[in-house]
Amino acid sequence: MTKLLQILSFLLPLLLSTPATLAQLATDANRDVRLAVAYNPNTSAATLEQLATDEDIYVRLEVANNPSTPVATLVHLATDAHSDVRRGVARNPNTPVATLVHLAIDVDNYVRLWVAYNPNTPAASLVQLATDEDSGVRWSVAMNPHTPAAALARLATDEDSCVRWEVAMNPHTPAASLVQLATDADSGIRWGVAANPHTPTTTLKQLATDADFLVRLKVAMNPYTPAAARTSW
Repeated sequence: MTKLLQILSFLLPLLLSTPATLAQLATDANRDVRLAVAYNPNTSAATLEQLATDEDIYVRLEVANNPSTPVATLVHLATDAHSDVRRGVARNPNTPVATLVHLAIDVDNYVRLWVAYNPNTPAASLVQLATDEDSGVRWSVAMNPHTPAAALARLATDEDSCVRWEVAMNPHTPAASLVQLATDADSGIRWGVAANPHTPTTTLKQLATDADFLVRLKVAMNPYTPAAARTSW
């Protein structure tokens, strides 16, 4: 707790600083000061652009993470030699679509993972990432609310159970895939289906008699479960 208070006492004055003061602090010799400026959402676009060329990768990473970083600066950072910086760009909600498309083929799997998770990633890139060799990337695609139904249907047969679980939980998963996943050998995936608001009524009735009580519990909690199924056990 003491350490946390020390950090907060250091950051709070910076968070309350004016853009002019932040611009001045952006050239501070202490890396932690520049890091705090790069993190601050009140830092001006010009100062963030300046810090995007900082020699310290963690300063550049905070610029990439900052929701106030201008688009042109994010585009520049998308080509940074350090993968951590590119990961920050990939998860920034203001990163332009063209840059996300470019980062979708990045050599670093965590960059691609954050592209797959970004709600602004276009459908074509999500479809492409649904076949990625890295299961973590496919897991992020399965979690994305904007993933096309066809890609979710493909991921419903993924070899990785964590990927299938996210498909089972995704409210945009097509009904046919939910019906399929309702018979998955993994009970966690079946309870994901049982909790999904778009699972067909007939499938919820089927899961109401599942051997795993957690699956039956999820069926009981699902507001779309028909009354007959709730009283069938």
